[in-house]
Amino acid sequence: MPFEEISENWSARPCRLKTVDFFDSLGGKPFAFLYGDGAETRWIILGEDPILVLAEPKGPLPRFVRSGDVPPVLPDFIGHVGYECGNRLAVSLPPPAAKPFPFPDCHLAVYRNLRLYDRETETLYLAQRQGGDPAEAAPNALLDGPFRARKIWDSDTAKGYQEKVELIRQEIAKGNVYQVNLTRVERWAFRGDLRLFARRLFDANPAPFSGFIAGPDFSVVSSSPERFFRISDGRILASPIKGTAPRGDNAMADGLLKRNLLSSPKERAELAMITDLMRNDLTRVCQIPSVRVETFPRLESYANVHHLVADISGSLVPGLTLEALFSALFPGGSVTGCPKRTAMRLIRELEAHPRMVYTGALGWFSHDLAQADFSIAIRTAWTSPSDLLFGVGGGVVWDSDPAAEYQETVHKGSSIVRCLNS
Repeated sequence: MPFEEISENWSARPCRLKTVDFFDSLGGKPFAFLYGDGAETRWIILGEDPILVLAEPKGPLPRFVRSGDVPPVLPDFIGHVGYECGNRLAVSLPPPAAKPFPFPDCHLAVYRNLRLYDRETETLYLAQRQGGDPAEAAPNALLDGPFRARKIWDSDTAKGYQEKVELIRQEIAKGNVYQVNLTRVERWAFRGDLRLFARRLFDANPAPFSGFIAGPDFSVVSSSPERFFRISDGRILASPIKGTAPRGDNAMADGLLKRNLLSSPKERAELAMITDLMRNDLTRVCQIPSVRVETFPRLESYANVHHLVADISGSLVPGLTLEALFSALFPGGSVTGCPKRTAMRLIRELEAHPRMVYTGALGWFSHDLAQADFSIAIRTAWTSPSDLLFGVGGGVVWDSDPAAEYQETVHKGSSIVRCLNS
């Protein structure tokens, strides 16, 4: 690394801002914009003009020297880690399929200009950074004009997806695996301003981990409901999602779907397997015996679906590195299966197309890993300058119904499809 230090100066002022105010300010330089909506999403984060980019989730990392009105959260690096990075972290896995277009497997950036808005105290924090690459960044890949999109292909037909579900059930019957998360991908051609699509998706499906990253030749738009992990005060929290039901047409029907989801033996078993997997993963980075299940299950409701969620936490071992953290936890168990490595091998055999950013991780961390917050990149689209892909999938277990599993992917992708067709 050609430098060891980033200096930053902070200022702060009281003001009242909304997410739309940040959307309206997005300019022509590469940026990372995190704007989740929900009870636990206190901060809006916008970084512009990268001065350092990590192409792998590992160091060494620079020191940060801070002055001024330093905020209580420190998103030094913001970006994504793609699913296929998991193949390099676990070298025994087969290589990933070829990408349909160039796209960074990992893009974790330090941005020259940073804006943090604290919704709780109505305070805007501004930072200017020095260090890294002094060269002017290339403009981002966003275009102007009305947004239009049309579907080009599906990676799987309904029949093909259901046949793969049945193949997974056969592997479960043989005792080779207990659960596998199976994904399909849709590809759309688009033109116009991707910012309009991101706004539509946020309006249609405001999610706790909404995000928008625009690089010089790629973009990511996410509306994820699922936290991968959060680090704060020496502890790590993971909140996997397993178990999905559609929303009802009225309050009575919706209430029945909620109750059925909470009482479903299949959905609870699916979540229990992933909770146990995540608890095991956390023991690799946490002090023993601090790892515990905080809640199991709880219900979260969104515009199109209800989900079952568990919370698992632990006290981190001192001196943890970024590489050790991702080697232990990545990819998330809720998007692979159980046992994780066996499920990932089967995923590679069944899925003809790479997942890229989908089911990877999107978020931020401080340089010393004292703070971090990453989502699982589901309900997520990613683009080249002219093509847009998004993935949908679900966990397959022994008593999965192939037709129902396919229909679940349709429910999960419905917000994105509506926004693309608007």
